[in-house]
Amino acid sequence: MKQIFLALLITIVAGCASNKRDYIFDGSTVESTKQGVTEVTKRLKPAEKIEFVMALMAIQFSDVTSVYDILGDPTMTDEMNYFIIGKKIDGLNYYQVLELAKSSPTKVSVSSK
Repeated sequence: MKQIFLALLITIVAGCASNKRDYIFDGSTVESTKQGVTEVTKRLKPAEKIEFVMALMAIQFSDVTSVYDILGDPTMTDEMNYFIIGKKIDGLNYYQVLELAKSSPTKVSVSSK
């Protein structure tokens, strides 16, 4: 009985110990992208969450060349566009997403007023 309990405990701990590097985003659909972002975000510390969301925003807006590209498009101004993000992060892990955001011409920052 002790051995079964120990094996179960090890399995649970190993499952919880999976890191951000292990998760590969599936950007094939809006739903799978949103689910992946949600799963990874749950594992992050508060500062990492902010960095990750800023990276996703930089990726979302990386192809924007003019304000006219986003004016009147609520999917670009009111929310994260998981369709656009999914196309760009499909097959990447957390660290690769952060690197992709660094290469974006769009820079995102957070400041307090």
